[in-house]
Amino acid sequence: MRFSLMPIALASLASATQQKPLSSHDPSSTFIQSSIYGRNLDVSSLPEPVTLPPSYQYREQDENLFGGINTFSHLEFTECTKFENSGSFDIGIVGHPFDLGVSYRPGARFGPNGARQGGRRFSPAASYDMDHPGVNPFRDWATVTDCGDISNTPFDKLVAIHELEKGMKAINSLKPKNESAGDAVRLITIGGDHTITLPILRALHSTWGRVAVLHFDSHLDTWDPKQLGGGLTKHSEVNHGTMLHIAHEEGLLSNNSNMHLGSRCMLFDEHFDLNNDLRCGFSYIRARELDTLGVDRVVKKIVERVGDEFVYLSVDIDVLDPAFAPATGTIEPGGWTTRELLAIINGLSNAGLKIIGSDVVEYTPIYDNAAESTGIMVSQIIFEILHWMVKVPVKKPKA
Repeated sequence: MRFSLMPIALASLASATQQKPLSSHDPSSTFIQSSIYGRNLDVSSLPEPVTLPPSYQYREQDENLFGGINTFSHLEFTECTKFENSGSFDIGIVGHPFDLGVSYRPGARFGPNGARQGGRRFSPAASYDMDHPGVNPFRDWATVTDCGDISNTPFDKLVAIHELEKGMKAINSLKPKNESAGDAVRLITIGGDHTITLPILRALHSTWGRVAVLHFDSHLDTWDPKQLGGGLTKHSEVNHGTMLHIAHEEGLLSNNSNMHLGSRCMLFDEHFDLNNDLRCGFSYIRARELDTLGVDRVVKKIVERVGDEFVYLSVDIDVLDPAFAPATGTIEPGGWTTRELLAIINGLSNAGLKIIGSDVVEYTPIYDNAAESTGIMVSQIIFEILHWMVKVPVKKPKA
């Protein structure tokens, strides 16, 4: 005959610890009566549930920052490509979910959605901040909206680029809401890989002519297609490292007012890459120069070079050190901090440079960390650019 020791062991354990069997729990007792508050608590003495006074009115700022439909900063959504929405906004946030031009890690097509996720901590009703005293860019003279994304095919790079250009032209053709301040709508574009700067510059050219490009990036992106991607097909010539070379060849850039900022990349050739970059009208401030120049002198050098030109701002997040922006496609160590980048952008805003458009590109959410550090940083850059556009209204050039 076989005996089980389990019942004997359980009985001994219960006796030793003076615990009652679970089956003795009275299901009729309330949570409070059986909780840490003690059995002697007088339940009747608890206050009644709080009720809202009849005069209470719902306030926009009471919304949860983590709730709602995913637009940037909980902005209203506008179908900006439709002509009937002309005159309904002044500054638009628009996404370009495109990454057919990458040379290393893909995934930037999900950048617009990721940046909107990062921007959910902002609220149009409560966006005053200590670095811009007394200013809420969502409640100033400009009406700001989220234009959604411009659709483009994932199967053909050149067709997709033309679709992005067509969408941007449609939005740029609209009238702004407040024409007394600025007589053209302005857009902050969320990429997408850096190739998208080319169709954007093409779309802007009919309104603004040649523009000075301030290019925050660890890479030059003026590579001749013969050096990067060319020689196979026409499709391969257009990519995120050649788009500024092509923009120069098409006459979209100012002659000698363009700048690379935060540069620190490898080169293909001892002399050719830098000589070609100079030919395209660029000078540069390398990432390491910030250590000796400081933010104020960097800003001064930029302002002196740009002068009174119309400015297009392009921010590749790999200008930052990977410690601050790990979620990008082509990482280069030794970059700037988030604080340094924001301080430079703020300095350019305070200098009154005439910004006519901007993009923030190469955010690849799949490589972000659990804290969404890169996505939050991208949204902060967009917020800083928005402050710049509100601070410096711009009029179109006279015909």
